[in-house]
Amino acid sequence: MITKLIEELSSDPFNPELNFNIAVEYEKLGQTASASSFYLRTAEYGYETHPEHVYASLLKMAHCFEDQNDRQHTVSNCILQAIGYLPNRKEGYFLISQFYERSGQWQECYTWANVGLSKQDHQPLPVSVGFLGDYCFEFEKAVSSWWIGRVEESIMLLNQLNLRDDVHPQYKQAIEHNMNRIYNK
Repeated sequence: MITKLIEELSSDPFNPELNFNIAVEYEKLGQTASASSFYLRTAEYGYETHPEHVYASLLKMAHCFEDQNDRQHTVSNCILQAIGYLPNRKEGYFLISQFYERSGQWQECYTWANVGLSKQDHQPLPVSVGFLGDYCFEFEKAVSSWWIGRVEESIMLLNQLNLRDDVHPQYKQAIEHNMNRIYNK
């Protein structure tokens, strides 16, 4: 598959969709350096013509850099560039909230999740970036609100999330883990 795409790209090297598709294939192979390079090409060549591909590329670059050590600034910069490029889409707000959750910056996590919840839904991106729906924001708020002293809000959000049927099993498990931690304290 990737060989065929690269052959196509040789006759159309500035095609943002071809560069994007190659990046996706490299990422599937675990070759994040190559994937990042082609995501960057997508962002450069598609800036005026392919906004969803550019946005997704910036977010996927963040994911690629996340696997490398000491690249936290680069990760957050990629996400913030995506948000600045298409500020009305939700996915970037989720990823920056999640980024701050992982680094223990709870107020930032809470704030970005709140901002993301205020955005309208859009057509899906050409590739998944890990945002599964608004419940992802609600989960980030639930976790972070505990750490910023909003204990009742945290418990309420976790209870509401636990009652939903549309929550991905990975989130269900995390919700239950957090509820157990809270109720066992």
